[in-house]
Amino acid sequence: MSASPQRDNYAYIAEAVGPSLPVYQQPGGDVLSRLNNPNEWHDPLVLLATARSGDWIKVRMPVRPNGSTGWVAASSVRLTWDPYRIVVDISSHRLTLLNVGQPVMHAPVAVGAKDTPTPRGTFYLTALLQPPNPAGAYGPYAFGLSGYSPVLKTFAGGDGEIGLHGTDDPASIGHSVTHGCIRVPNKVIEAMAGRLPLGTPVIVSA
Repeated sequence: MSASPQRDNYAYIAEAVGPSLPVYQQPGGDVLSRLNNPNEWHDPLVLLATARSGDWIKVRMPVRPNGSTGWVAASSVRLTWDPYRIVVDISSHRLTLLNVGQPVMHAPVAVGAKDTPTPRGTFYLTALLQPPNPAGAYGPYAFGLSGYSPVLKTFAGGDGEIGLHGTDDPASIGHSVTHGCIRVPNKVIEAMAGRLPLGTPVIVSA
């Protein structure tokens, strides 16, 4: 397993195999957290694996603060290989989908406004939701991400988790207008929803 899926052309996804996944500070160390499986969105609990040491897997965690990592026992997860990676460039308002390092899709995006910026860093897809109204504010699909707003602790009844979703305001695409989420045209989120596994890395840069 590679030390950094951000630099490589693929990633490993660690899917929990039990109802609760203990995450440790270090291999064999203290428990940092216990994560529920399925997650709060009723999707399988997945984490982005970044390294392996013997019987232990280092993972990125879907918790605050952004960038939190820990270790899980290899026996507590199922590893799968993921060729996809999403790269979002804030300054150019552009998303690129890579498959084994090769661009397979480009799309314009809307990102966070000045006062509610989209956080930078490496995140991953944690959930796929299908809103009841496909013509609504989130479009036909919305991915939850493992990152959180740096300024909003709560939003719309949630805990400030950012998302990648469609929109009912196509004129907003290409601008910095959101509360931190990444908006794409509805046809783009439909294509990604049918293609990408949960756990796919999302790299957001300036």
